[in-house]
Amino acid sequence: MRSRKLLQCVALPLAAMCLAPLACLAQGSQSNTYGVAVVTVKPGTAAKFEQGTKELIAYERSHGDAVNADAFRVLDGPNAGKFAFLFPFRWADADHPPSYQADVNRERDKDTGAYVASVQLSFVDLLPNLGNPPPANSTPMKYYGLYHFTIKPGMMGDYLAALRQLTAAELKDNPGSTPILVYADRSGGDADAITVAVGHPSLADFARPGKSQLEALAEAYGDAQAVAIYRALRTSVASVGTDILVYQPDMSISSGQGQ
Repeated sequence: MRSRKLLQCVALPLAAMCLAPLACLAQGSQSNTYGVAVVTVKPGTAAKFEQGTKELIAYERSHGDAVNADAFRVLDGPNAGKFAFLFPFRWADADHPPSYQADVNRERDKDTGAYVASVQLSFVDLLPNLGNPPPANSTPMKYYGLYHFTIKPGMMGDYLAALRQLTAAELKDNPGSTPILVYADRSGGDADAITVAVGHPSLADFARPGKSQLEALAEAYGDAQAVAIYRALRTSVASVGTDILVYQPDMSISSGQGQ
C-alpha cells in the first residue's frame, strides 16, 4: 500500500509521553486503547533526557515492571524536537498501581525530572478494521508519518465510511506492504480527531511513487463512485497536520505494542 494515499485523509499529532508516572496504567492491557504522552524537553537537554530515560528503563526492568511503551522522536512538523511514547492502556489498571510505584516515581524525578518542560497526555483507540495494521507485537518501523485530521462536526460517520472504502481499495491494489494504523481520539485530545500512522523503512520511502487515491478508488469501484468517496473524504475534513517520527528502540520498553 502506498504511504501517501491513506495518509492524506487521517491523523493526530503524536505527543511525547512520560514513561514513569504512567507505568502503573499500562500493565496487562488487552484493549485497543493506547496512551500517548508528548514530552517537551527543556532547551539543550534532549541528550540528557534520552540518557535519563534509558537509566529509568533499566531501573524499571530491574523491578520486573511489565510496562510496554514504544518511544519516538519527532523529526519534523509542529512537534519537532519532542519525544513521543505510545503504550497500551486499560482504565481498570489505574485502580491497582504496583507496590513499587512510589520508588519508580522517585527514580523518574532523579533521572529525567530536571529536563522535562511539559507533558501532554491523551488516549486514543486503535480502529483495527481501518488502515493496514501490522501483525500483533511486531517491531515498529524505523520512521512514521503521522497525519492529524480534525473532522467537521457531525461528519465523522461519513468520513469513516469513506475511509473504509478507501482502505478496501488500497488493500486490493497492494495488500500488506505498508503498515498503516488508524486511531480515534478518546480522551485528552480533540473529540473529532482521527490519526493515521504510516510506517516507512527509510526517509526515502516517503517519496515512493504509487497510484493516487482516486486511481485506487476508481479501479475498485468505478469512476462515478470513486469521485463520490473521494469527495466525502475531502469535504468532511476541517484541518490537517503532519509529523515525521523516528523510532527510538533504546528508549522503548518491550517494544512491539501498538506501533
